[in-house]
Amino acid sequence: MSKLDLSIIITSYNTRDILVSCLDSIIANTVDLNYEIIIVDNNSQDGSVAAVEKLSRKNPQINLIALPENVGFGKANNIGAKEAKGEYLLLLNSDTLIFDNAIKESLQKAKDIKNCGVFSCRLLNSDKTVQASGGYFPTLGNVFAWQLFIDDLPIIGSLIPSFHPKQSSYDQNRQMDWVTGAFMVIPKKVFEKAAGFDENIFMYTEEMELCYRLKKMGFQVIYHVSPAIIHLGSASGGSVFALTSEVKNMLYFWQKHKPSWQLPFVKLFFLKGSLLRLLIFGIIKGDNKARQAY
Repeated sequence: MSKLDLSIIITSYNTRDILVSCLDSIIANTVDLNYEIIIVDNNSQDGSVAAVEKLSRKNPQINLIALPENVGFGKANNIGAKEAKGEYLLLLNSDTLIFDNAIKESLQKAKDIKNCGVFSCRLLNSDKTVQASGGYFPTLGNVFAWQLFIDDLPIIGSLIPSFHPKQSSYDQNRQMDWVTGAFMVIPKKVFEKAAGFDENIFMYTEEMELCYRLKKMGFQVIYHVSPAIIHLGSASGGSVFALTSEVKNMLYFWQKHKPSWQLPFVKLFFLKGSLLRLLIFGIIKGDNKARQAY
């Protein structure tokens, strides 16, 4: 079979309804493009597999890989990428909605960028307001500021290259350190050269770690304000799991990529930050999930 322009890879875990909406939006709003859709299902128990199989009977460009267990976001994408026939990959979250032929426009822009490693478009909330996407790579300074809420302060916070996305930073095309995994166009050869996602990261921070390696290899990570898609967000991740996984995976990132002398400081920052958040959110505000997480 001849190579396609694009392989759209969507990992799925118990998100049947939004996954079907996502697929419907892709098919209805992607024209003049030779593409396939690969759904990698992480052993969903909500009827996702049956729903995708039903859609695929009417839409032969949809392919399903049903895994016997939940292997995580990164590994599932790697599995999909190995089966992909497209020259480019679009790693797309199931909680997204496509309009205005955004996928084709994004692919064309990615092709026009020299040394493109990752291209991401503007993400919108369900009410079409702009959603933050991506940030700066973690450093001792910005992790310290994040854990002590310094980067949330007026004026001072705006001067800190924050690891977490900030709403005011997404009004112009620019190079980024990393972008969120909701929408990532990547040349397949580049993805393969980087050996894909680090499978030691089950979920959360995996896209940042991939972007870090790609930039070290000389590739660009680019964000454009146009086109745009809707990203519903938080549809498939529990907050306790997200909070604890982020810290765990940040420590793994430090062990893998940063000088060893920095790790004790990072652990101390997260310890102080967790105790502070336990006090503020878990005890004072009475948030049970915060108490569990921190």
